[in-house]
Amino acid sequence: MHLKSRSVLSCVLAIAALVSTACASPGSETVEDWETANTAGHTAIVEERFDDAVAAYRRAIDLVDTTDDPDGTRIGSLNWLGEAYRLQGKIDEAVAQYTQALELKAKTTGPFNLELGPDYTNLATHLLTAGKLDEAEAANQRALEIFEQHHGKDHPDVGLALNNLGTIAWLDGKPDRAEERMTRALEILEASPLARNPDTAKLVGNLAQVKLQLAKLDEAETLVRKAMELWEENHGAGSLAVGRGFSRLGEVLGLRDRPDESVRAYRRSLQIIEGGLGGEHPEVATVLNNLAMVQRRLGRLSDAEAAYIRASQILDQGSGGVHPDLAATSFNLGRLYVAQERYVEAEPQFKRALAIYEQSVGESHPNVALVLRGYVRMLRAVGRDSEANPLAQRADRIFAESD
Repeated sequence: MHLKSRSVLSCVLAIAALVSTACASPGSETVEDWETANTAGHTAIVEERFDDAVAAYRRAIDLVDTTDDPDGTRIGSLNWLGEAYRLQGKIDEAVAQYTQALELKAKTTGPFNLELGPDYTNLATHLLTAGKLDEAEAANQRALEIFEQHHGKDHPDVGLALNNLGTIAWLDGKPDRAEERMTRALEILEASPLARNPDTAKLVGNLAQVKLQLAKLDEAETLVRKAMELWEENHGAGSLAVGRGFSRLGEVLGLRDRPDESVRAYRRSLQIIEGGLGGEHPEVATVLNNLAMVQRRLGRLSDAEAAYIRASQILDQGSGGVHPDLAATSFNLGRLYVAQERYVEAEPQFKRALAIYEQSVGESHPNVALVLRGYVRMLRAVGRDSEANPLAQRADRIFAESD
């Protein structure tokens, strides 16, 4: 079971700055009250008193009609209220405030004002965080229309908006659409002053993942190597970005049936990520698990076992013993032991993987069925068919219900 790096899903999103608009004239008592409330909100955010920030910005919104520019001050205070909610972790409430501010701004500036482009992009970012993919796509599409109207179809802002739309399509399980949008985005950015920019490097890396999902392995390898070149140029040869790039390269090379090169890539990734994050970080465990899978293919079973065990120890310590990645590693270790006919050692690994998956993802998840089938093969190998049969039936039911 292959573990995905947490950086895979890294999105390139241009986020607009939130700016408070204070247009009131000094000296008025009511205006001073608005300014006092607004300033109190800013201070509370700096001091991480987010409940107080929400209360202060709500008070500021109540007072905007006393200012010389009610619409401008309302837009600013709504955006800051959204930010306070976001910092509280209340994404739905934050999105509601950002949306209200954007709708008001569109009324005051006109629906195709260039300033609205970054605002729609910003809103889409938060909608994506809230898991509202359709709404995030609509907001990014609106940003794209505004940028195209003002800049034409080949401007970097258009490229970034297309990349955002491609990322959403990818997250929505539509890799073909993601490929189309990201490819066009890359064409635009590579022909612009952003050709060597870190955002372009992220786009190249994300497009490589899409190509990998579509089984276009030649293109995936080319793109991973290009992304690593840009990451090295922007961040340095020993940067985490380059380390994660080596992990992606290891995955591609493994799928291309070049296991020796894959092992070298994973080892280099491990060296860099350990140096940057420490030897007990979960990302280290991810690389170890994936390295072990390739080592097993090469017949280096002792090396694979050591990598699995170390990955398991890291994940056990970091997750309190309950995490899907720990279950995957235990499952992989169990399969390794079965391949070596070490059935007594394999059984507790399957049991552990099964218990973790049942607790963390639910008893009817397909990963539970995968573990059950591995456990069934082990039980039948030692002649315990009466125990294996009901587990095999349960696995079949899970797969049938998930189709």
